[in-house]
Amino acid sequence: MTTEDTAHDLFHAPPPGDAFCGRTRELAALQQDFADVCAGSPRLVLLEGPGGIGKTALVRRFLDSVHGTCVLHASGEENESALPCGVLAQLVGQSPLPVPETLAGLVRVPQSLHANLPPLAAGFGLLDLLSEVQGKGPVVLVVDDAHWADPESLNALTFALRRLRHDRVLAVVALRDLQVPELPEGLRRLLTDAPTRRLALPGLSPGELAALSVRLGSARLPHSASRRLHSHTHGNPLHARALLGQVPPEVLLDVATPLPAPRSYAMLVLANLADCGAATQRLVQAVSVLGLSCRLRTAARLARVAQPLPALERAVKTGLLRETPAGVAPEVAFPHPLVHAAVYQDIGPAQRAALHTRAAELVDDEYTRLRHRVLASTGPDEQLADALATCARREAATGQWAVAGTHLRHAARVATSPRERDRLTVEAVEALLLDGRVQEAAELANGVPDGADPALRGYVRGYVARVQGRTEAARTLLADAWEQCDRERDPSLAARAAEQLSYAAVMCGRAAVAAQWAERAQRLSTAQGPSRMLRFNHLIALGLSGRAKEGIALAADLPDPMIVPLKSIDLLLARGQLRLWSDDLPGARQDLLGAVANCRTTTVPLRLLSASALAQTLHRLGAWDEALIHAESSASIADDTDQSWLKPVTHGVSAQILAARGAWERASDHLRTALDVPGGAETPVAYAYAVCARGHFADARGEPQEVVEALRPLLRFAEQDGVNEPGVVDWQPLLGDALVQLGELDEAEAVLGPFEDRARARGRHASLAAAARARGNLAAARRDPKRAQAAFARAQDHAAQVPVPFGRARVELDHGSFLRRIGRRSLAIAQLQAAYTTMTALGAGPYRALCLRELNACGRAAPDLSADGQERDAAADALDGTLTPQELAVARLAAQGLTNRQIATALALSVKTIEYHLGHTYAKLGISSRIGLVRRLGPQSSSPSAG
Repeated sequence: MTTEDTAHDLFHAPPPGDAFCGRTRELAALQQDFADVCAGSPRLVLLEGPGGIGKTALVRRFLDSVHGTCVLHASGEENESALPCGVLAQLVGQSPLPVPETLAGLVRVPQSLHANLPPLAAGFGLLDLLSEVQGKGPVVLVVDDAHWADPESLNALTFALRRLRHDRVLAVVALRDLQVPELPEGLRRLLTDAPTRRLALPGLSPGELAALSVRLGSARLPHSASRRLHSHTHGNPLHARALLGQVPPEVLLDVATPLPAPRSYAMLVLANLADCGAATQRLVQAVSVLGLSCRLRTAARLARVAQPLPALERAVKTGLLRETPAGVAPEVAFPHPLVHAAVYQDIGPAQRAALHTRAAELVDDEYTRLRHRVLASTGPDEQLADALATCARREAATGQWAVAGTHLRHAARVATSPRERDRLTVEAVEALLLDGRVQEAAELANGVPDGADPALRGYVRGYVARVQGRTEAARTLLADAWEQCDRERDPSLAARAAEQLSYAAVMCGRAAVAAQWAERAQRLSTAQGPSRMLRFNHLIALGLSGRAKEGIALAADLPDPMIVPLKSIDLLLARGQLRLWSDDLPGARQDLLGAVANCRTTTVPLRLLSASALAQTLHRLGAWDEALIHAESSASIADDTDQSWLKPVTHGVSAQILAARGAWERASDHLRTALDVPGGAETPVAYAYAVCARGHFADARGEPQEVVEALRPLLRFAEQDGVNEPGVVDWQPLLGDALVQLGELDEAEAVLGPFEDRARARGRHASLAAAARARGNLAAARRDPKRAQAAFARAQDHAAQVPVPFGRARVELDHGSFLRRIGRRSLAIAQLQAAYTTMTALGAGPYRALCLRELNACGRAAPDLSADGQERDAAADALDGTLTPQELAVARLAAQGLTNRQIATALALSVKTIEYHLGHTYAKLGISSRIGLVRRLGPQSSSPSAG
């Protein structure tokens, strides 16, 4: 019996009820099938997956949700698989009604006599039992571990299930693999028939494993640790639960320390290995030193096994190794990471070091050679530290932050001098932060000793604090580092401290101060430094302080956005962001598409900022489906990489888009995360995104009091230029409007006036349109129709200057509502019909309902949007009639000239998924190439009514 086959036995204890995680989709499927059963349609479900994957736990959780239902539950047992009708006897014994005479012997007679029950009679008996029991209500019949059930019971089950037609029976069969030879062929065919629902259980996701750690009483695992646990266990809940209970928390969190196998699992693996000959043992150990897989030839040389095939054959038969498909160079691999862990960690320290030393001489690539040298090292090694640091810096120069961070951690560990160790540790922290591994970086930074250079220690801890969103602590630490730094002897450290102070100042809304720090850092540094974001932050600081034109000019010499080199992605992203804030939406979209498509190997912050800025641009342009894909993608990455400083922005943008469509539940989820970042008010700019999203949510629901409660706190940031810069979040018109609705007219005036002055000074048409709309409502509330009409006219003039369909439609809606109230009905209808058309195309359900209400008040029905002459384009037709939102998003990017890989990067999908969506799109649209897409959608198609 192989290792994998008996893993289930070693962890046979059922999981605690409150430790159940995930399986939302599978539970919903079972509950839907149960609802169908209650309506009189029988259902059959196959649960499939390896031992320990959670089939039994899923069934238990499902059964907990179906109260008052008759449940017949049986389970196969390996040591009882030869007992005739054993599983059938379990089912019969649970019947709440008298058992049919044909099956009575199963209850009264000892199990050794069950073989006397004729096969056909067993099937009829089970069918009769199900018929009787369902008279009292729906029945759930469960056969768990069916691969260990006796053939007689399985044949009876097959007979009965085939004959259910209008019965209220839900049958659930759980087994490891549908192809196990013990399964009767008739049951196999039944389980593969089209009506059968087949649920193949995958492992739990990293996020679900993190939730599992909490439910088991531990601290929540950060994403890096849960991702590693997922890779190590393949998400198997039993294996993960065993490790969470056995491994100390510090080992679970330290991703540089290998995870072991659960003790019981390791005992089985090592028992199997002990039964093998010496040559097989040496070969398996050699493979474990080389990794999860390797070339057979290399393993044989390391193990010093002259004839490896007999040894390999034995290892394969015992389930310790597996062969990969034959090729020029045969390879071998472990069937599971836990098998590798068990074998590797059983090797003694001296033997392990010797094997790694020899392995370093056998492998070809530098990265692997250095890894073996590190694992063989027993103390400080200056030569090894230099080699690791050199390799790490070379990898960092090409954006390979994960590799660089790992090498720098190892280099710090083997460095010979404390000063060099501290400097390498700081470099490792920088690389880890840029790779999105915040928890690892924080632990490493906290390990910098108090006796280290205070400037170095303050800088690295301040950097971590900034990324964690602890901005006040970051500013204090970084300012101290700046003061402690010898700027003549160590200009590089001073430049990096100034750079981080610039970021902190931006997040605090002090953009002019941020620009000063960025310029200081640029004077001190001849290179961009490790983060590649200093120039980006400088331009952003200029934009937030009203100097966007100056910032755009500094990035004027870039080539076409789709071919901008990696070293200039920061400038391209900054230019796109400034164009977004400056109303140049087509230019912003072009820049940001280029940034997103080419930032695969850049830092995590750059990737996040690119996707979020593109989402905001597409949202303003009216391409809401594409915008939402990018917004939720960036929000997910921010969560996975613990980028607390950006969560209010990424989740806030997602919530705003969803709220405008009336997707209240999803919007609420994003809103909670956006507002739940600790110390949010310490970072006013990010905080403004979050509370502005809350304001838009309340506005879409028609709750002006909630809008005011959300946005009033921003008034205390009147001196922070970043929070009040027109074109960034533009919360003032939203607050002014809500105040008007509540009758707080003087306060509305006080909010709108300064904002309008700044917007006029910058020439921000979109901001001025929103402000003029709010001023029109204010004048109407003051019963000054002449001023109101003039304000609405200005709003429409400004809205016509920028392709912002939703902003224009809001003006038309409010203008039409005003015209209706003053009796100018025909003019009102024209405005409201235009607003209704745009809101419908955007999918802005709550605002479309407002348009309908106003049109009804005018005595006019909503326009027929299918009629000729209405505002529709090819993209809207494709969306509404043919393509799914994700197909349309892919098609639009393909029509703009992006490659499949660039589209995959932009939408955070696999290339295979992009190919799948394009294939379906071509078929649906009746085209065969990207040329057809351009003809149907247009290379610059951006919105349902981009105007």
